[in-house]
Order: sequence, then structure tokens, then C-alpha cells
Amino acid sequence: MTELGAPEVKDFNGKIIAEFRANGGRVGGPFQGSNILLLHHTGARSGTERVSPLAFQWVGDSFAVFASKAGAPENPAWLHNCWPIRTPSLR
Repeated sequence: MTELGAPEVKDFNGKIIAEFRANGGRVGGPFQGSNILLLHHTGARSGTERVSPLAFQWVGDSFAVFASKAGAPENPAWLHNCWPIRTPSLR
């Protein structure tokens, strides 16, 4: 399995974000039928506004998002951008 680098991940996520926005929050491909949200956050060092598509799971009237980097030993960048004092928003 080939690990995706930053440009490939950005392109992959960009396609999911565009599809999500174009189809009222629905996406196809490997994520068809999954609960997806768009996490809007600010880069901790850069201050750049970012958007990350994330899968989530309903837990009663709330939901849970899991910080995973596809099995990599480190946390995804968006987690660092949201913790501990930054306030992300969801779409």
C-alpha cells in the first residue's frame, strides 16, 4: 500500500469536499452511504483556514468523530489545529 503525501491527500480531500458541496452533503465512491461532515479549522502555525472531510458516527442525538490518520502512528493535522483552545466549526 502506498502512503499518500501532502499533495495527494490535499487533492483527494479537495475532490471529496467539492462532491459534498455539490450534492447536498452526499458523496460517492468509497464513502458512499457514510456520514460525512466538513470540519472548518485554522492552521495552528500558519493561521490558514482549512477544511477537512471527516467520517462521523451518530451517538444518540450527538455524534463522534475519530482522529485517525488511516492507521498511521501519528495524529492527523486537523486534530492539532482544533486542540486545545481553538474552536472548529462543522458543516
